[in-house]
Amino acid sequence: MQPDDLETLKTLARAMTVAACASVSAGLVTYLFRMRHRAGGLMGTSALLFVFVLAVALGAIGRLLPGATGGGGLPVLMETVTAVVAFVVGIAVWPMIPKLVGQPTRQEANEANALLMEGQAANRRLIDQLSDLNRDLEGRVAGRTAELETVRHRFEMALEGSDISILELDSDLLFTWVHNPPHPLTQADLLGRRPGDLLPPAEAAEFVAVARRVLAGGTPERFEITFVLGGRQRWFEGFVEPVTADGSVKGVLAAAIDVSRYKEHEREMRDILRELTHRSKNLLAVVQGIARQSAEGCPEAAGFLAPFSGRLLALSAAHELLVQNGWRGILLDEVIIRAWADVEGTANISVDMDGPRVLLGPDVAQNVMLGAHELVVAAAKAERPPERAVVSWAMLPDGGFRLEWRMLGTSSIEISAFGHLLLRTVIPVVLDGEVTALDLSDAGFAYGVRGRIGPQLQPAQRSA
Repeated sequence: MQPDDLETLKTLARAMTVAACASVSAGLVTYLFRMRHRAGGLMGTSALLFVFVLAVALGAIGRLLPGATGGGGLPVLMETVTAVVAFVVGIAVWPMIPKLVGQPTRQEANEANALLMEGQAANRRLIDQLSDLNRDLEGRVAGRTAELETVRHRFEMALEGSDISILELDSDLLFTWVHNPPHPLTQADLLGRRPGDLLPPAEAAEFVAVARRVLAGGTPERFEITFVLGGRQRWFEGFVEPVTADGSVKGVLAAAIDVSRYKEHEREMRDILRELTHRSKNLLAVVQGIARQSAEGCPEAAGFLAPFSGRLLALSAAHELLVQNGWRGILLDEVIIRAWADVEGTANISVDMDGPRVLLGPDVAQNVMLGAHELVVAAAKAERPPERAVVSWAMLPDGGFRLEWRMLGTSSIEISAFGHLLLRTVIPVVLDGEVTALDLSDAGFAYGVRGRIGPQLQPAQRSA
């Protein structure tokens, strides 16, 4: 190949090198421009490579300039600059080698992408499962909400037609929630206020004392208060229960039941019974008057009139005690005390009573009163009255009842025929038992009877 051909080939090669460097530089500039706002990438390495390629291009251009072969100044300067830049780039590229090595290969990127795709698919499955669970939970919540709404509706309907008011108070005894307040009060009248703002001082103090005991001890208590509301006297009964949260008492819940109509009915019944008793006593007085008038002019009737009047008086006393107790019954000791008090001539007789509180039903009380009257009359009329009378009774473990009436220091007790019939036959029948003693000895008189505990004979409550 001729020297001219070699020179032409060299020039062509250098021109191609310049064109290649220009293309690579343009590509690197495009990469750097597009990646300027994106994180990561090989920005530093690409910049160094751009500088290196640009330096190579400048060197190649310098060799293409006229006078390059003759050792001119400009070509040499350009080649020197190119060499310096290339050297600097060659040194600066080494610190970037670890970063380049750390870049994932295409296979590694594909594997990582596959893992990401699997994770994404698993996440989608998990999201689907969570969506199913969420729909199921929403369905359950909706069902439970509907049930609670139904219960609340029933609760409100039940209370709306009743005389029951529900009130909640916090630990400072402020009303925080009210349902179905007593007429004519409204929720606005109660919320944010205290019992003392609504009740008279005495009743407010009583209710507050109950509420504070419940707050302190956590034990429910009952209450009963009365005050004027809506222009008339009202009675309320109810209970106070603790409201707990996180294991501690945060307030109280009170249920107040308006029992005014029952109290008024009870008062009316007492008035009716009182009137009935008054009329009964009047009727007994009329009977006594008729008997007294009928006995005039009949000397043989005088022995009948006195005991007959005494028995009517005993029956009247039984009715009076029954009315005082609301016709629920009479305590046995009250019957005995009244029997001794209504008969004259017994002031010097000492009477001892021993026994538990026993409530006699109306039927039993009237007959026991008549029987006690016969025994007391016998003691008063005795030729030698007893020095002491001992009346004792007891509830037996087998459900039985025992009554003993002894009169000591006398041997002249005589029971009338009516009294014998009453003590031996009537009283055992009403007590569902039997007579255990009815006799007179040198030590005195003794009467005993056994019965059964039941509706007409039972232990009395302390409030009786």
